[in-house]
Amino acid sequence: MKLFNTLTRSTDELKPIATNSFGVYTCGPTVYDYAHIGHWYNYVRMDTLVRALQSAGNTVNWVMNITDVGHLVSDADDGEDKLEKGAKREGKTAWEVAEFYTQDFLEAMELLNIQKPDHVVKATDHIAEQIELIQRLEAKGYTYIIDDGVYFDTSKFEGYSAFAGLDLDEQQAGARVSINDQKRNQADFAVWKFSPTDSQRDMEWDNPFGNGRKGFPGWHIECSAMSMKYLGESFDIHTGGIDHIPVHHTNEIAQSEAATGKRFANYWMHSNHVTVNGEKISKSLGNGIRLQEIIAKGISAEAVRLNILESHYRSQSKFSWDSLEAAKNRLQHWQQVAVLVKQPQAASSADNDAMLVQELAAATSDIAAALNDDLNTPVILSRVDQALSVVEKQLISATSVQPFTKFLSYLEAVLGINLLLNLTELPQQVATLLEARSTVRSAKDWAESDSLRDQLAELGYGVKDLPNGTTIWFKL
Repeated sequence: MKLFNTLTRSTDELKPIATNSFGVYTCGPTVYDYAHIGHWYNYVRMDTLVRALQSAGNTVNWVMNITDVGHLVSDADDGEDKLEKGAKREGKTAWEVAEFYTQDFLEAMELLNIQKPDHVVKATDHIAEQIELIQRLEAKGYTYIIDDGVYFDTSKFEGYSAFAGLDLDEQQAGARVSINDQKRNQADFAVWKFSPTDSQRDMEWDNPFGNGRKGFPGWHIECSAMSMKYLGESFDIHTGGIDHIPVHHTNEIAQSEAATGKRFANYWMHSNHVTVNGEKISKSLGNGIRLQEIIAKGISAEAVRLNILESHYRSQSKFSWDSLEAAKNRLQHWQQVAVLVKQPQAASSADNDAMLVQELAAATSDIAAALNDDLNTPVILSRVDQALSVVEKQLISATSVQPFTKFLSYLEAVLGINLLLNLTELPQQVATLLEARSTVRSAKDWAESDSLRDQLAELGYGVKDLPNGTTIWFKL
């Protein structure tokens, strides 16, 4: 399988450290507010990566963090902790805010059929590991202490700027306007912050750095400490949003490799921005749309997932209500074809039946190839459209029920779109109406036929009359 690797700036063949087993780390949410649709683009794409690895026969140890402390409102290590800010906004403790938005995030993940990672880990549960990692850096001379915390000296880590292609000279030239003039270098970042002397934080811990002053970890140190705890000092794939490259991920690499002397992650996958009306979707701009808002407008979470897969993870995607409606219609069509598995017809010929089975096998192979080609989901969806169009034209016979069911199961496995989910037996009332409609159509009583169609629609079922006189049904 090939994936674009930010580390090498090339599309690389994935070679795991352990045979057929990948360790994957995903930067999770900062749980001070609701996740918006831009975040869900990222997490659906990371879930697609994990599904692709699994479908290729690999085991995956997937770790996702929950940032519930330490993420300040500014990347320059100043301003409020976002959890403390959320607590003031809502009149709650930071702990209560973190728990509420963590649960909201996990529930939305389930709605989008994002697999739950093997380890969902909170920063506040791993303070000891973060302190230990900082002490390793301290022992090697990479840190220094100033009034507000412990900082990593980026000038001591060779190649600090390489990952993001940073211009450190330009950053240093702007240091004269920096809020914190005690920093040795403009790029230096906090691995531990001291609590204010004039107030008490909701989240603060004893530590060996502050001469009795309590404090809290920096944002970057948590991801290094937790990823290494669950995946080892070197692991396979690190994922996250493209906006993390210049600061968060650059700092993760520096502190991790400084501490261990080893490469931190072999492959880095980054999801590109999502825009709405030409602007990046972000909480700071106030243009974020919650998943629940979309669902309230009659767009299912499954249609949202399909809409996300319509763009490549490395492309800058454009969110729009029109594209969501188009995805809704596309999904409905897929569902209408999928339900044919419950309505096998007499085969038109053995050759046509064999051709259909061959088409499903070819589509499966093509989808796997597109997955392995840098997760090319737009190509995959087009190939699904093509295969389902053949099924719709050919219909399903008793011979092709099993291959078609297998194909639909494969789509769920790799795309997270479950077209078999609601394919239960017809309720008796619906079956009775369908039989009655068949009778009146034979008698050419079109008015009664239309009336029965309306009654079926009220029960959530649609019908499609084929040229050969057969009627197929589907859920609306």
